[in-house]
Amino acid sequence: MVLAFGLTFASTNLFAQQGASARVPVSPPVPIWSQPFAVPNGPLPPVRPQVSNLRSPVVVGQSYDGIDLFGSNCNCLPPDTNAAVGGNFVVETVNLQIRIFDKGTGAVLLDEPLSTFFGAPAGSDPYVLYDDIANRWYVVAIDGPLVGLFLAVSNDSNPLDGFGLVYDITSGLGGAVPDYPKPGFNKDAIFITYNNFGNGTAAATIVSIDKAAALSGTLTYYVSTPKFQFRAMPPAQMHGDTRGGSEYFVSTDGTDAGGNTIRVTYMKNYLSNAPQFLYTSLPVRQYQNAPRADQPGGSITTFPNTTTTQVHFRNGQLVTAMASATAADGFVYPKGLIYRITFSPLKVAQFVIDPGPGVAVQMASVDMDKNGHLAVTWMESSTNEYLSMWVGNSLTNRVDVAPGGGFFTYNFRIGDYSTTVLDPSDHLTFWSANEYIGSDGTTDIWRTHITSFTTP
Repeated sequence: MVLAFGLTFASTNLFAQQGASARVPVSPPVPIWSQPFAVPNGPLPPVRPQVSNLRSPVVVGQSYDGIDLFGSNCNCLPPDTNAAVGGNFVVETVNLQIRIFDKGTGAVLLDEPLSTFFGAPAGSDPYVLYDDIANRWYVVAIDGPLVGLFLAVSNDSNPLDGFGLVYDITSGLGGAVPDYPKPGFNKDAIFITYNNFGNGTAAATIVSIDKAAALSGTLTYYVSTPKFQFRAMPPAQMHGDTRGGSEYFVSTDGTDAGGNTIRVTYMKNYLSNAPQFLYTSLPVRQYQNAPRADQPGGSITTFPNTTTTQVHFRNGQLVTAMASATAADGFVYPKGLIYRITFSPLKVAQFVIDPGPGVAVQMASVDMDKNGHLAVTWMESSTNEYLSMWVGNSLTNRVDVAPGGGFFTYNFRIGDYSTTVLDPSDHLTFWSANEYIGSDGTTDIWRTHITSFTTP
């Protein structure tokens, strides 16, 4: 149907806490021994066997575990699970570890603490990208003093050849925690956004880095503050950009408590002290912070949600995802909200990951293949299902790639993000990284998993 403001709104059900946002940093991660400890409410009920969806057209390829709690060099929550793919490699970062895998076998080729990787103590919130324009890897994190941002740039397309360029960006960032950093890129720049707690408002702030200079060993960057947005304003990964000069961001519209619009921010003149912004708020179905998520025997936190964390630009379109409650169940359980944005005119199509009543969907991320097909990963739980990792693109096209096995006891925080990325070698295979809970939710917690798959 067509709504006001010229917006064409297509709503497709892929799978058939309201109030002011708390202005608190989400960093650094908190040791698990400092977390509230939850216990089941009586004997654990029988758990429904998960459907393997053997007839699903989703074809799972390589699938292997990533870094878990005890391999993280952190013993803390959240994990900040994310991964990128390029060439023959998958690179995963969590708090506070980096691991390089052989893409085809899952063999671990490098495994080291981020402090070793950066050559200095690292704070938190790591994120890895593969820039398929420059054929380079970028790793971003908050630095150890929590006042700057690390940016490591690989020497070439092989991450095992090293990251010879490591920058600690501090000047102009505000002097406080540059919280929740999210990277992106286009042809001529690398972008990092963060929440600036140094200015008293926690406003989203943009660091625009001259890519050519950074790749050659010189750090040239500009810091700017767009229209207010809290929690995350992720820059797009502008795959296939050949012209430069334009960058996009997709976020909620100023708050992470809820709303009925999402904001597309267009930025130009970013490699200057006089950037220009154009903001477009697109009406979508109302969303709110979700107050509830269940697991067999108890509940699971829903913090944080209602925030986009990853944006891809492909095929002339933008795609992003977040977890948030909808009116379908009275704004109770989080569901996965997927947004596909097209141009000329600017339009948004919204899709909902909703496996059913009482099922919580968290940490959703999405990407698009060269044929325009979307693929999603998410974490799922209910009174009959421990926290599990799923991938797919519809009710019949979904697979539980990492079934949960135990009660999640340290559930102060669900995580911060997941990732879904397209393999640049064929532009058809997706790779997703997400979390699940092992057989013992006290010790075998926040296991991470990496899965490749294709969709119909």
